[in-house]
Amino acid sequence: MFIFPQILDLIKNVSTTLPQDIQDALHHARTIEKKDNIAANISLDIINKNIDISAFEKVPMCQDTGFPTFFVAYNPKLHANRIDEEYIIEQIKKAVKMATKNGLLRPNAVDSLTGKNSGTNIGDDYPKIIFEKNFDLQLHEIQLKLILKGGGSENVSDQFALPAKTDFGRANRDLEGVKKAVLQIVKNAEGKGCAPGILGIHIGGDRGTGYDKAKKNLFTPLFEKNENEILEKLETKILAEANQLNIGPMGFGGKSTILSCRVSVSHRLPACFFVTVVYNCWALRRAEIIIDLESGKVQKSEKYNNPKNITNTTKNIQELDFSNAKKLHFPITSEDVKKLEFGDIVLLSGKIYTGRDTLHHAVVEEKLELPIDISGSAIYHCGPIMKQNENGEWYAYSAGPTTSIREEPYQADFIEKTGIKAVIGKGNMGDKTLAALRKNNAVYLHAIGGAATIYAKSITKVSSVHFLEKFGMPEAMWELEIADFPVRVSMI
Repeated sequence: MFIFPQILDLIKNVSTTLPQDIQDALHHARTIEKKDNIAANISLDIINKNIDISAFEKVPMCQDTGFPTFFVAYNPKLHANRIDEEYIIEQIKKAVKMATKNGLLRPNAVDSLTGKNSGTNIGDDYPKIIFEKNFDLQLHEIQLKLILKGGGSENVSDQFALPAKTDFGRANRDLEGVKKAVLQIVKNAEGKGCAPGILGIHIGGDRGTGYDKAKKNLFTPLFEKNENEILEKLETKILAEANQLNIGPMGFGGKSTILSCRVSVSHRLPACFFVTVVYNCWALRRAEIIIDLESGKVQKSEKYNNPKNITNTTKNIQELDFSNAKKLHFPITSEDVKKLEFGDIVLLSGKIYTGRDTLHHAVVEEKLELPIDISGSAIYHCGPIMKQNENGEWYAYSAGPTTSIREEPYQADFIEKTGIKAVIGKGNMGDKTLAALRKNNAVYLHAIGGAATIYAKSITKVSSVHFLEKFGMPEAMWELEIADFPVRVSMI
C-alpha cells in the first residue's frame, strides 16, 4: 500500500481546480446581476477568469489555501484486519509537505504560542484528519475527502445559541429562528468572506460537532436536493432571503450573496439549541477520491467533474473590460487621491508593499522601523504564495487580498507612521480607518477576494522581501512591481 502520490494529486486538484457545480453557480450569478451593477459584474468576470487560468496552469486559485481538512473513510471490517491509521496519517502529512514545497499550498501552520510558522503545513493537529466509517466501501478501498478552507471565510463562520436577538427579530427555537440566525451570520459576513458564499449549516448537536457536521455539508453538490423535505424547504427560504440582502459579490451589492446552502440536523440537549454556520467563499475547493489499496488505482467522484472549456493560457486580465477605469501609478500624492470617487474602477501600476497582521502589529505596537521609505505608496493586505526560479529570484505564484478588517485596530496608526497613500485589501474597514484616510488624503482600494492568479499576473516583479525569516512567507513584507492591477475605490 503506497498512497502518497494519489494524495498529492488530490491536493493539487483541489488547490487549482474548482468543481463544475460551483462554476455553474458562479456563471448563473453573472446572468442575474443587473447590467448597471458594474462592480459586481466585474468581480464575477474576474473570478470566472481566475478559475480558468488556475485550472489550466495548475496554480492555486487563491493564495490562502486554508486549513487542509481530510475526511478518511473505510469499511470497519477493513479496519479490523488491514488498515493502519498511523500509516495513512504519515502519507497525508508527507503529501502536504511536498505540496507546500511545490507551491500548491501556502505555508499556513502557525504555532499559537510562539507565532512561528512551521513552513511545512505540519503542526499540532495540522492538517486536520478525521477518520470515519463507511459500510458502502469495498474492503480494499479507502475514501479521501479534502477541503481547503481559507481564513477569511473561517473568520465569518459563526454559531448561535437560540433563542437570540437578530436584526430580523428574535430567533426562537424553531425553524423560523434558525433562518433568522443564518441570515444574521450572512449579514455580518458582508463581503469579508469573499461573497458570493456557500453555507454549510447544522442544527443541534453540541458546539464542536456542529462545526464538523456543518463543514462536511460543504461536500454536497450545490444542486442536489436535500432528502429531508423540511430541511429542503428551509434551504430554499434561506437562499431566497439571503439573496435579498443586497450584499452581492464582494459586498458590492447585488442578487448573488450566496450560491447555495445545505442544512443537516442532529439531536441536542434540552438546554441547548445551536445553529452552526460554516461560511465558505465562492472558491469552495473540495474533492473526493476512492483509492484501491491493492492496485493503487484512484476512482474520482462523479459529483465533482473537472471544469469544461479550458483550452489555453492566453486568457488574462487584458480580456476584461476596463475601458472606463482610471489609472494610478505609485507613488501617488494627495492630489491624485482627490481625483478619485467612491465606486471608481482603477488600474494600479508602480511599486507597492504587502503587509498583514504581524507587520501591522509590529509597526504600531512594537514600534518596528521599516527598512525602507514607503510613503506615497500602498500597503497590500496579502499573504502570497511566492516561489523562486533557478536564479534564486522570487516571483508571485498566487497573490490575492486578505480580509482587511483584521487590520482595523492598527491601520490608522500605520497610515500616520508610514505616510502611505493607499490601502489595498478586501471587505471594507471601519470608522477609525476611514477617519485616518480622510485626514491623510489616502484611499482604500478593494481587490477581488480569491482572484489570486489574476493578481499574480499583474505583479511584474518581486523586488525584495523583508522579515521573511522572522515572520514567514504570508506575513513577510514583499516589495512588488505591479501593472494594471484592478481594484475598486471603496473608502475615501
